[in-house]
Amino acid sequence: MEQPVSRPRISDEELRRFGIVPEDEQIHPHSPDHEWWNESYFWDWFDARGEWAGHLRFGMHPNQDRAWLWFFIYNGSEWIAIEEPRLPLREIELPRLVYSGWGLNFAYEVAEPLRSGTLRCDGFGRVLSGPRVGMILPMGIELEIRALGAPHSRGGGLAASHGAEGYSTNRFEQPTDVRGTIRVADETHAFDGRGQRDHSWGPRPWNMEWQFLVLNGEHFRLQCAVVQIPGIPRLTSGYLTRDDTLSIDTADFRFSFDDDCVTQPVAGAIAVKAEDGSTLSGSIEAISAAEIDLTHCFDPPERSVYRRSLIRFRPDDGGPPALGWLEVNRFVREPESGAPRTTG
Repeated sequence: MEQPVSRPRISDEELRRFGIVPEDEQIHPHSPDHEWWNESYFWDWFDARGEWAGHLRFGMHPNQDRAWLWFFIYNGSEWIAIEEPRLPLREIELPRLVYSGWGLNFAYEVAEPLRSGTLRCDGFGRVLSGPRVGMILPMGIELEIRALGAPHSRGGGLAASHGAEGYSTNRFEQPTDVRGTIRVADETHAFDGRGQRDHSWGPRPWNMEWQFLVLNGEHFRLQCAVVQIPGIPRLTSGYLTRDDTLSIDTADFRFSFDDDCVTQPVAGAIAVKAEDGSTLSGSIEAISAAEIDLTHCFDPPERSVYRRSLIRFRPDDGGPPALGWLEVNRFVREPESGAPRTTG
């Protein structure tokens, strides 16, 4: 077995360069005046071949007394998922981020704030696609999460609706190295790959559309989000890392969508420009994807086309491909007239 690659330790100065501090690893005080206050943690991971991957989100709405957990595993041929969006918040062991009950167990244990931790989760998930579609199977992970760069943040004021007077509101994204084990049914797989994590806190109205892209390769790393909130101009944020981590200034996402195909829902091209004028562009293709339930967060509740795709990116400059994730939430409503429905 190959020995893990030794990576230099991130300096304390670099770790704090975007305004995030070790204390932000913890849960933040919440404003009681915002029904949709959210504090959430997210982890994703994939191997170099795109054969094993997954993501887990643990979110809390303290003013609704509920927490939710999404846990998805891809094993190269199947998606298996646990979606529990209505867990009683009072049953979560805080501030340790631990839940155990009724056949579902989750914990994230911080080893060094903003640097490393251990993510564990196990339960019984439904197979969403592949040879055993419809079956309920045991699934689980034990993954060591290690930072590959600074936690990137553009601050908490990107949109007024995401702020709260007198309270800290912010989010950060951070590229990661991920190693451990993944279990599906009677198979235990030794995992070695890359990923991304984020932590977000503040009011979060969900009635908006977004495209969220993550790429994590040996030669560059990218995270970029394009968000459309009703009534305000389009928002773009994220970072591009080669020798240094730079904030994204502009992003051009040119995607085509196939709403009738859940596992191959998107293809297209991207072009981004960082604050120093450097660029990255290329094409993306979906390896596989799954649809996630977000109906419970819209006011009023409704279905959106919310899919997370494991993707392969091919740079225009001929460099080696990279893998990552593309998360897209879109409202595709039937028109009132006889015109065709919107798919772009």
